[in-house]
Amino acid sequence: MSMPRFTRFLALAHKHTDLIVALCANPDVLSRAQLLHYLELRDVAAAQKDALIEELAQAAILLVEHDQGFTVNPAVIELVNYYERRGRLISATFLRDQMFQIAGLTDRLQRELFAADADRTAILDTIDNLYRLVREVREAGLDHYVACMRLLGDIKRAGGESTLEQRLQALETAQRRYIDPLRALIDPSGEYVPHIAQLRRLMTELGRHDTLLAQSQELESRRRRMTGDLHFIDHELLRGFAAIIDTARTLLRSLTDEKSIKDALAFCLAHLDAIWTEIGAATILATGRNTFHAAPIDRMEAFFGDIVLRRLLPRPHEIRITRPERSHAEDLVLTESRIWNTIATSGTVASWPAFVTEVFPSYAEEEQIRAMVLPLLRPHPNVVLTLRDRPFIYQFAEQTLHMHDFGVRWKDSYAR
Repeated sequence: MSMPRFTRFLALAHKHTDLIVALCANPDVLSRAQLLHYLELRDVAAAQKDALIEELAQAAILLVEHDQGFTVNPAVIELVNYYERRGRLISATFLRDQMFQIAGLTDRLQRELFAADADRTAILDTIDNLYRLVREVREAGLDHYVACMRLLGDIKRAGGESTLEQRLQALETAQRRYIDPLRALIDPSGEYVPHIAQLRRLMTELGRHDTLLAQSQELESRRRRMTGDLHFIDHELLRGFAAIIDTARTLLRSLTDEKSIKDALAFCLAHLDAIWTEIGAATILATGRNTFHAAPIDRMEAFFGDIVLRRLLPRPHEIRITRPERSHAEDLVLTESRIWNTIATSGTVASWPAFVTEVFPSYAEEEQIRAMVLPLLRPHPNVVLTLRDRPFIYQFAEQTLHMHDFGVRWKDSYAR
């Protein structure tokens, strides 16, 4: 690419950035009609369209193909894609301010939706403002996330090109401008995350206003679009911000460790005479550093000797466990078959409730009561009931039972 063509390319790229990015997103052959459509979307005057297409071709941004077709230069596509993937670094305070405005408009929308006389115009204006802000936060926040991660990666990989102090300074600048303000955005107890969830609920509530949505198709479209944007912010963008903060913290820790090692080496090299005399007798300590002294070998030997001789164990004893006691289901639950068999074995029982309390005293109160009323609730072909006009009262541990007394008699199948 010659120098005049390169200068022409830079001028066109600066003036028509959005157009070039849009063209690079289309890898197919572009007809002149398609080019004119792209120019129409970018508000290029009709008299300037042909001249602009000619300039794009002269700058080698567009390559002329056969039958009046055009393709975008592959080098331009690669360049645009590379820088587009890097995202755009913006001040994180901008995102924080945008979220602050969203929080204020969310409170206003809630008041307008639940007002006694809903003002349709006020709701439409508030939705318009919220739609713009939410869209800006999604797009700018995503670009900021990608750019921050690439910036942190560049700082980490700049070991051979930049000094340690320069990398720490770059990380400090990135932390102050682009990362620290994000902490307030991802704080669940702050004012931003709850307002995002509140705005999502309001979008759901707005969907129930059929009359209001029927009057404006644009309102329904923006409501659906905003619901998707809020879902992206809540589930993707805020988690991305948390990843940025964790990555910056890890990078700072690695750079700090690297600086500590270099400081220790610099200290040793600056005091070689003192180091050689002390290296065999004491731990070397740099001024202002926190270190832990290692125990001498004789102390370690005494410690392990105490363990071997069980001097450090307080009366060791064998661990004992209590074996679980096995119990059968029949010992806890009175089955119907057992109740009928008990009646069949007994033959005739003058007072069945009293008989149950005498024969099954070890069972739970609920099981005893169920056995008492089973002949009344579920007739059996071989059981005959004898109802008595007298009450039966029994005091359980937790309750007192009052019922009419009755007897039972087992009738054989051959009895008439």
